[in-house]
Parts: sequence; structure tokens; C-alpha cells
Amino acid sequence: MSKSFTHGSFSILLSQPDTNTVYLKITDTLNFMCYEGNLQPSDFKKDFTIADQYAIIQKCFDQEERGDYAVSMSATSGNLKLKFNALVGGILHFELVIFVKEKILSGDGRLTMDFNRMEQKQEMANQALVKRCDTLEKRCKDLEHSLVKQEQKFFKIIDRLDILMFAPSNHRIACPTQFPAALPKISSEEIFIQNSQQFGNMRLENLSTFYKLKKLKIHNFIITPSLASLANETVTELELNCSSNGAFTSLTGFEKFPNLDSLTVISAPGLTNVVTVLKSKPHKIKTLKFQACAAINVVELQTYCQENKIFVALS
Repeated sequence: MSKSFTHGSFSILLSQPDTNTVYLKITDTLNFMCYEGNLQPSDFKKDFTIADQYAIIQKCFDQEERGDYAVSMSATSGNLKLKFNALVGGILHFELVIFVKEKILSGDGRLTMDFNRMEQKQEMANQALVKRCDTLEKRCKDLEHSLVKQEQKFFKIIDRLDILMFAPSNHRIACPTQFPAALPKISSEEIFIQNSQQFGNMRLENLSTFYKLKKLKIHNFIITPSLASLANETVTELELNCSSNGAFTSLTGFEKFPNLDSLTVISAPGLTNVVTVLKSKPHKIKTLKFQACAAINVVELQTYCQENKIFVALS
């Protein structure tokens, strides 16, 4: 009866065809080499029977018998050296060295071995790649988690910042009541400037720094003839009260508010060419409100809004 064993990368087949012969076939599954041979009486020790030595060899190959029974294997040129060591019954030391020749495979056998070698190498490469991918994925998740924490910490610091919206002629804010409008938080979602003229020169370029700003209202907006000097990517609602001053004349620059949904202009008698400017740039505006803007072409504006499904209110 044949018995099979595994020892490291070696697959072992062992049998005793007759009382004087032991058949041994060992396949190196890592290097895809095959060693095969029939052990004759001359290969065994003289002071033990072949049957006893066969039993000892089985125990040396058997994983469950490791301890008192062991075998070491090493490949040499064309041969595989096997060294068996055993402590039989806990008192009798047994040692045997045998050599098994490499088997020269036929064309089909060699081809099968080569295919097996390729499959194993491919599997090992796949496992290594999967392991590296898992490691990379874990590192990416750790990095993402770290970046999120850093981002949260960063915005906690940023949100404490005040943005100077005006540069008074005396280089200071005149009274504390002006601080909410003159020094709004960078995280402000709404800014209401009641009278831009009282602060001197308004710093329009600072509007773009408000990264959460949704609603912007400016009263007494007479400091610029158009929207060209204003910009903010997050504002959705803009209201300008021009206090019946004719200084504000054009919506040019409205495209610098790319998310603008609602635009209200109050008391701007000089505002003209509204439709021409709106047609010149793509936009997301859905609501237009004009109050006391006498120079606007009402028919043209209503026609444009109707065609583009924009709500318009004129008064």
C-alpha cells in the first residue's frame, strides 16, 4: 500500500512493493523537480530489518510523528539527499542517509511540470500583488483619515479669522458697532453691509475669501459702476441697493458669481443693457428682481426671462 506525505515544498509517495524493496518518489513543488527510485537492501543499514527501517522512514515523513523522528532533504547535482534521524522507543538512536536520483521526465511530463511551475509562479505573483494592494489600500485609508482630521483642525483655525472688508481713511475701525460688517468671519454664510460709504474704501477683492458665503446684501452700493470688481464662488443670493444713485450702470462681471441663483437690484436708475449682459455669459440665475430701475427695457427683459424660465419681478 502506498502512503503519501508532505514535507515543506516536497510531495512524497512511499510504498514497499516487496520485502526487499522500498519505492520512493519525491516531487519538489517549488522548483518542479522529480526524484524517483527503488531502494535496495544495499541502501539500508545491516543491523535493522528492511521492514523496521521502512516503518521508521514512514514516521520520519509523518508530520504527527515529528520530535523523535525527523528527516532533512537537500538537492545536489542530479540527486536528492535524505537524512533520517530517529530515537526509537526513546533509547535507540537510528540514522540513515540515502540518495534518490532525479527523474528525467518525458516531453509530456516535462510540459506538465512546466505548466505547473508557471501556474504556481503566477499564483504567487497574484498573492504578492493582492497583499501589496491590501497594504496600499490600508495606507490610503489611514492617510485619508489623517487628512480629514487635519482638514477639520485647519478649518477650526481658519474659521476664527476675521476678514477686513474696508480700509477707512483713518486706518482703523471707528467704533465697535461697525465690526460685524467691517470684520466678518471668514466662515460667514450671510453678510449684510448696511452702508458701504461710511467705511471709506471697500475692499471688494476680499469677498472671494468667504468660502461658505451664500447671501450677500449691500446697501448704498455706489462705489463701482458694475460687478466686475466683485467675485465669490459660493454666493447664491445677491442684493444691491444703490440708493437712487446713478453710479451703478451695468451687470457686467456677474459671471464671477458662478452659483448665483437670485439677483436683486434696488434703486439703480442708471442700470441698462441687462438682457445684453445676461446673454453674454452662461449662468444659473433663476430669479431676477428689479425695483426702481427705470432705465431697464421691461419688454425685452420679460421676453428673455420667459424664454429662459426665469422668474422676474419689476416694480
